[in-house]
Formats: sequence, C-alpha cells, structure tokens
Amino acid sequence: MKIKHPFLWVILSILTCNISILLLGKKLKVYKKEAWYTKWYYWVLGSILGIFPALIMLFILVVQTNVKICALFNIGGKEIYTLPYVWIGLLIIPIIGWTLFLIMLIYIYIMHIIGLFSYKE
Repeated sequence: MKIKHPFLWVILSILTCNISILLLGKKLKVYKKEAWYTKWYYWVLGSILGIFPALIMLFILVVQTNVKICALFNIGGKEIYTLPYVWIGLLIIPIIGWTLFLIMLIYIYIMHIIGLFSYKE
C-alpha cells in the first residue's frame, strides 16, 4: 500500500505540530488493542490530575506512534529508537542525555516524513 498524498501529511504535520501522526498511525494500523493508550481510565485519571499529566501522556503517545511508524518504514537505527530504555536513559542523564533526546526526537520526526514518500507495503 502506497501512502496517498504524502504532501498532505507533511502539511498536516507542520500545521498540527506533529499531532496528525496519531491519524497516520491509525491509518497504518500501528496501534495495539491492549496497549496503555487504549484504556480510557488512564486518560480520565490524567485529566483529573491536571492538564500537565494529560499533556505528558499525549506527548508520550505521539512519540510512541512516531517510533512505530518509523519502524514500519524501516528507517535506519530502529534497534536504538524502538527501545524504551534508551528514551528513559536519555531523560535521566542531564545535559548530554537531554541533548541526545532532542536529537533523537528531531531524527524520528524528520525521518518519518521522508519515509512517507518512499513507503511501499
């Protein structure tokens, strides 16, 4: 399956600050039925606790979806960016880890856009 209108997905990604990746993930069927993000009570609890926990949950979901899409597109380095321990480790280590965390985020954000144009199932 070739992705129709990859330019539309690029524009949507830019306009929505990459939140449109959630729709692309649904279209490409990367979500698991029993994963944490499908449980409504997590989202209710995060919303009750305040806007900050809900935004963190949304950010984690966007990054996780982006990682799954990059793995589906066979973007190089999936042995590294698909491991959750790498992401957690980069967040724990100050300065250098945070810098590498941002570099890895930029990498998967840009590479999924490049992968849109060359993906064939």
